Amino acid sequence: MREPGLGERISRARRIGTTFTRIYMGVRVNRFLAKRVAPADMSERWSRFHRESAESIYEAAVELRGLILKGCQFLGSRADVLPPEYVEVLSALQDRVPPKPFKTVREMVEAELGRPLDAVFSSFEREPIASASLAQVHRATTLDGRVVAVKVQYPEIARLVRSDLSNLRLLFRTVARVERDFDLMPLVDELAEAVPLELDFVNEGRNAERVAGFFEERDDVTTPRIHWDLSSERLLVMELVEGIKVSDAEALTGAEIDPNDVSRVLVEAYCEQILVRGFFHADPHPGNLLVQAAADGPRLVFLDFGLAKELPPDFRAGVVAFAVALLKGDATAMATAMVDLGFETRDGRVSSLAELAEFILATAQRIRSQAHLDPELAERLRHEIPDRIRENPVVRIPSHLVLIARVIGLLSGLTRTLGTRIDLVQAILPFVLPRPPSPPPDPPREAAL
Repeated sequence: MREPGLGERISRARRIGTTFTRIYMGVRVNRFLAKRVAPADMSERWSRFHRESAESIYEAAVELRGLILKGCQFLGSRADVLPPEYVEVLSALQDRVPPKPFKTVREMVEAELGRPLDAVFSSFEREPIASASLAQVHRATTLDGRVVAVKVQYPEIARLVRSDLSNLRLLFRTVARVERDFDLMPLVDELAEAVPLELDFVNEGRNAERVAGFFEERDDVTTPRIHWDLSSERLLVMELVEGIKVSDAEALTGAEIDPNDVSRVLVEAYCEQILVRGFFHADPHPGNLLVQAAADGPRLVFLDFGLAKELPPDFRAGVVAFAVALLKGDATAMATAMVDLGFETRDGRVSSLAELAEFILATAQRIRSQAHLDPELAERLRHEIPDRIRENPVVRIPSHLVLIARVIGLLSGLTRTLGTRIDLVQAILPFVLPRPPSPPPDPPREAAL
């Protein structure tokens, strides 16, 4: 298996640096025009520049793959940091990952198992059923008849990740010294924390089993079973679970599955993970969520636990404090709760978050006045809230809150896609309110004499 050499690493560094420098210089030029010339069509110029820049990043990501592709997929969800043109273009990378040749996959699997492929599998499909930035998945059948999904990590990816992280750190540190308002180091730090965990498939398997344990008493949420006898840090073999993609409204209807029930189970499953267990599946794009038809309603299948997040111990208390302040209409208390949840501002003052808290309060009151969240309002807020965050002096939003925002975005998007009407407040409230203590067991009866 070929490892990336010095020449390839230098070439990648040059490609990254050239793309970023071109965008940075364009930012400087447009800033100059806006300040000194102030053309009437400046907003259109900025929008056109952002889209062209996003498209150049997209091309580089598809070419370089690895961490760069993974990072750009991540940036595609960061509407709190980037203008909407970047989010729109880069979010399409979720579906644009060309697979590796079967020869490379075969070599990787055999190296991890220490045996020829046909000594373990009676069949192994050459074409992957899914390909992503760090790995791809193939359907196979073991010699003892188990139908499995084999997730194979790309052989060179670990070293490329280390190299790319080093290049990005150097590049963004240099820019941050010149441009205080152009500091992307927090994003690099988040990637440096998350991606190595995604490269450890043993960790991914444990995440899957942990979440599966949350739903042992429910029949409507499941995860694939891990086959540890065939798995390693770079090879994950699991039960092949098939179903309908959660966003495929037509297929759900054809299978006589009620989309409203799907939305309800999805909201409940995430509330259980985030608000009760403090650990959740954090990569919720529709390709990682399947729906199966069952006798008593839909069954939700969670796939791909490479990105899962442990929440801080005091997270739930912070959420409750924020919710109470929101219900009371107290924007100052909301701002205090936001600081307690980990929001950071440039000047470090709670008052700097007051304007954002007031906007959130006004938004909540608009939503509360409706029986359900109107799709047009939801779409408008999807752009307006990130715009407000970027305009305010917020310099850091904790990564777990960003990931939770992705979950909320998924739920909102699926509600529109499936045409469902679910009262999110009523669905979430039971998970926020304190749970009553379990009743004491009945005293043992005295034995009859």
